[in-house]
Amino acid sequence: MATTASRRRSVPKRILSYTGELWKRREFAIYLGFGSFSAKNATTALGLVWWVLNPLLLGGVYFLIFGLIFGNRTSDFLVYLMAGMFVFQFSAQALSGGAHSIIQNAKLLENIRFPRLILPISKIVESAIGFVASLGVLVIIALVAGESVLNGPLWILLIAFPMQVMFNVGLAAFGARLAVPFRDITNVIPYFTRIWLYLSPIIWTLDRLEGMGDTVLFFVELNPMYHLLALYRAGLLGYPLDWANAGQFAVSMAIVFLLGVGMFVRYEKFIVRDL
Repeated sequence: MATTASRRRSVPKRILSYTGELWKRREFAIYLGFGSFSAKNATTALGLVWWVLNPLLLGGVYFLIFGLIFGNRTSDFLVYLMAGMFVFQFSAQALSGGAHSIIQNAKLLENIRFPRLILPISKIVESAIGFVASLGVLVIIALVAGESVLNGPLWILLIAFPMQVMFNVGLAAFGARLAVPFRDITNVIPYFTRIWLYLSPIIWTLDRLEGMGDTVLFFVELNPMYHLLALYRAGLLGYPLDWANAGQFAVSMAIVFLLGVGMFVRYEKFIVRDL
């Protein structure tokens, strides 16, 4: 019993120690993130533009199909759509990047000792660069479309962005944890993110939920992206702010972060063995 009690007391110390190690190597994580971003874009003529161009082209296809051909919608839907696409891309890239982060850096893991969580975190740094750039593109799209953007209380973004970063760290750690013993997970993730995209209010608007009943609404609101998009659209587009969305996403963020990071850290000592 004494041994169990002492182990329980040592858990906070281990967490503080591990967090301290991460903080000491924060520049290493930033360097990896920027280095990976630069290397990935060095071989293409457009470089950074591709991070923005991929969701932009996909959003353009959805706007053509669901906005013009079937939806008979105007430019306000384009801004609504692209705001959702860029926010979603940030989290989707975190999950995908985290799943590849360990395998892509196998040699680094074998030769240097450091907290392995730095590798998924570096992918958050990489995807955050593209996300910030995409917000500038969103402003341009809105100006060309004649729609207002940055029309809401911008301080909401100071809440939404850090919360999404924490959420993304959990996603990246979860992807990294699964990808080493189950390599095929990297092939499954694109299908998962595509389904996640369709289930989120990005290519469909909230008026589609009217009259669908409480059961449908309950399951729709289980999706963390539903609440995160509501926060961003309140800050970027001036949509009504419902603090319930912030609270519900905070709960989802905490669950995903603790689960993803906890699973990864517990498995960390076996990573090199399983590579």
